[in-house]
Amino acid sequence: MKKMLMAMLGAAMIAGACGGADDGDDDTAPVDDGDDMEETEDHMEEDAADGEVDLAAGQELYEQNCLSCHGDDGGGASAPAIQGLSMDEVRSAIQEGPGSMPADLVEGDEVDHVAAYVEQELD
Repeated sequence: MKKMLMAMLGAAMIAGACGGADDGDDDTAPVDDGDDMEETEDHMEEDAADGEVDLAAGQELYEQNCLSCHGDDGGGASAPAIQGLSMDEVRSAIQEGPGSMPADLVEGDEVDHVAAYVEQELD
């Protein structure tokens, strides 16, 4: 009985960390049709040239805040796959918190670091 209670408590804590309850929204990630790919690449190049995007910081932030739900390769776990999303799509998801994802898990420049990491490293 005690083991089952501890297992249920652990599962509830994990679900709570990723937003927990299903609010009925479709949790599928938006599909990038490629139309804005050139614009996104230009934006990434500008950020990288300015030294604003730090992929190592993005990876660390992803591992701390996103990996448990989206998986180590962005292929999805308890949350949708995010592989192939553009920086703008990732930024929007972080800021708005679609489905059961909490909004603003990271803020400020950290959003760009995570978005660049997802776009460049999890494709």
